Amino acid sequence: MKNRLWKTTILLVVILIICSLFSYRTSKVKPKDKNKPIVAEKKKTESIDINKLREKYQNNDIVAYIEIPEVTSSIVLQSDDNDYYLNHNYKKEYDNKGSIVLDYRNELSDRKLLIYGHSGKEKELPFLKLNNYIEKDYWKKHNSINLYTMKGIRKYKIYSSYIETSDYDYVNLNSFNGLSWEEHINKLKNKSLYETGIELDENDNIIILQTCSMNDEGFQKYHLVIGKEV
Repeated sequence: MKNRLWKTTILLVVILIICSLFSYRTSKVKPKDKNKPIVAEKKKTESIDINKLREKYQNNDIVAYIEIPEVTSSIVLQSDDNDYYLNHNYKKEYDNKGSIVLDYRNELSDRKLLIYGHSGKEKELPFLKLNNYIEKDYWKKHNSINLYTMKGIRKYKIYSSYIETSDYDYVNLNSFNGLSWEEHINKLKNKSLYETGIELDENDNIIILQTCSMNDEGFQKYHLVIGKEV
């Protein structure tokens, strides 16, 4: 367990470095093709079939499809570690933009799901728009998350959004530094930049979307957008 947590902590540092490089590069150079898509599918998500996506792209690492209506959508991949898809796409081609990744420790049935994605000033990065959740008005208009899996759809309501600078307890799946599950998820709620009015209890499942926090000065730390399953 300690070894896995250490590996996850190292991964977070690596992601921070990559995000920093994205921030520097994209602040200096404008993308040549602003309309080039990074997501694999733009069709209506009610028809998403994970098995068909696996067959289409010849990639069994495709485990889900995530959608925040009117904000972003993307294939979700999972490998034996969290490193490979930091710089590969859903076709297993090298791509420094990386992919949207489910933590390698997760099962899709888990009560907490951790999903990572790069951020930068390139508009086609699917998790870039998570940085808009710094504003409550944006959350009011876009507060639902849909996760399409082979077993159906998991729906979430966003209950917390905040910038994390040092406390990485949120990456723990089973042990929360002495806190109960209910105390842990409420801790994440209490860190939110604004009140969402969503109540939590010990039976709740959550999803955490993580990307690099961006502002006018460039890279900061992680922006977390957290939803409760409904």
